[in-house]
Parts: sequence; structure tokens; C-alpha cells
Amino acid sequence: MRYVFYDDFKPGLVKDDAVVDISDELEVKPYQTPQMVVEKFIKEYEKLKPKLEKALKEKKGIPLKDVRLRQPVPKPGLFLCGIGGYGEGEGRKRPLNFFLKGWTSIIGPGDTVVLPKAEARIFEHEAELAVIIGKKTEKVTREEAPDSIFGYTMLIDVSGRQVPDAGGFWPQKSFDTFGPLGPVLVTKDEIPDPYSLSIKLWVDGVLRQDYSTDDMSHDLGAKISFLSDICTLSPGDIMACGTNHHGLGPMQDGETVVIEIDKIGKMTVHVKDPYKREWNIEENIRP
Repeated sequence: MRYVFYDDFKPGLVKDDAVVDISDELEVKPYQTPQMVVEKFIKEYEKLKPKLEKALKEKKGIPLKDVRLRQPVPKPGLFLCGIGGYGEGEGRKRPLNFFLKGWTSIIGPGDTVVLPKAEARIFEHEAELAVIIGKKTEKVTREEAPDSIFGYTMLIDVSGRQVPDAGGFWPQKSFDTFGPLGPVLVTKDEIPDPYSLSIKLWVDGVLRQDYSTDDMSHDLGAKISFLSDICTLSPGDIMACGTNHHGLGPMQDGETVVIEIDKIGKMTVHVKDPYKREWNIEENIRP
């Protein structure tokens, strides 16, 4: 299934070119936050599945063109991002490593990445596959770990490089709006092979990143097992898989950025820089 939030964070499922509201099936209460709603969807998915399938079959959807899609996981307990996740055609296999990205960075489809005042050397895009955790996960083996995957979505991990007086990854990657996420949460049964997905990213129509998940340095089981030895993972947590750095380049005022991953879809965001900084594109695209 393809779960979304739309308009004022109403829950829905995508059916062809429409979204079917599932507020009734999830018995959404006024006091529930959007994160509580998506976590209920995740935790009770197997029990809810007959109701959800019936809704998809019988309910008339709203055309996707008439709704505003939102980030499908708006406030995860843990937002963990992989470092150096791909061999990049050179067979590189860095040690497993992650950083925490602030959940306040998360925005959704059609939203705007706003570059901060911080005098970074450059602000770059990183197109990534993101895993949504489906159950409490603590100290699992590599073989057990894939059972903790509920589904997948896409992330643009916006990154400020060499921000003055900001050591480590967290402060350079956690600025507000630096985590475009979406447009859907796809359950894992719809992506039986997560190692054969094409990932692409365009800036103003020019293809920048173009790589496949078949080059992932460590499989998802190894990543989840590594994290679960450090901290307990919970339903609705996000684990981003890192990026292939070939083609990384600047994000600048007025640009439109599009990410696409097979079987998940496309997401567009815009870029605004109140300070109107400019970087030479030819000199700053990574080979």
C-alpha cells in the first residue's frame, strides 16, 4: 500500500491517480497528532489491512492533482542518516556510521528548502532511500533485522558543508527545512528487492544524481542491526541509507529540485536563499 498525508494531514492511501481517505478506518481522534496517526497505521497494519483493502476497493478517491501531499512521517522519534553508504563504483566500504538529523528539518512535497544565514562553504543535495521501522527493534542480528522494516520513502538530505563553529554532522544537516521527505510511505511488500532501485535527482531539469541501490556498501539488515545495538528503534523511526556522492552539487535561490526513486515516485521541492548567495555550478559538481 501507498500511505500519504494530504491537505491538513488527513491520512490516505494512493489508488491510481487519486487518494482515498482512511480517517474512518484508522478511527482518527481530534487529539491525535499526525505522527500518532501514522504510527497507528504502522503498528496495526496487519489488523487493519482488510478494512484498508475494502476502502481502496469501494471508496471514491480525490484526484491527486486536487490535494496537497505532505510528509508521510512528520515527527519520528529517531531520524538516523547513514554516512558513506555506497561503493560509488570503486568498491568502497566504509565502516557503518550514522548521525542524528533533527526531525524539525522535515518538510514535504512542494515545500521550500530555506537556506540559513550560516556561512557554509556550500549547501548540497543528497538523494537517498529511507527506511521506515515497523516494530520495536533492540539488539537484533543482521538476519533478523529486515523483519523490522515496515516500508520505504525518499529523502533529500540537504547538507551545509563546513559551517563555521559547527563540528559534526548534526548541526550542518539539521537546519529547518533540510529534510524533504515523501511523497508516500510504500509498504515493503511493494518493494520486494530494495537493492535494485534507481535513484535520480534533477536541479532545474538537469540530472545531477543517477545511481542504483545495488551499490549499497552494507545491506539493510547490517545497518538496522548496527543501530539496534546502540539504541532501541520504534515504529515510525526513520533510517536513511546514505547517498552516492557522484553528482552532488549546490542548491541555490530559485531552483527546483526533483527526486525520483523506482516504485516510490517523484517529489519536487523549491529552494529559497534570502541572502542570494551564488556558487559556480561547473566548479562545484562532484565528479
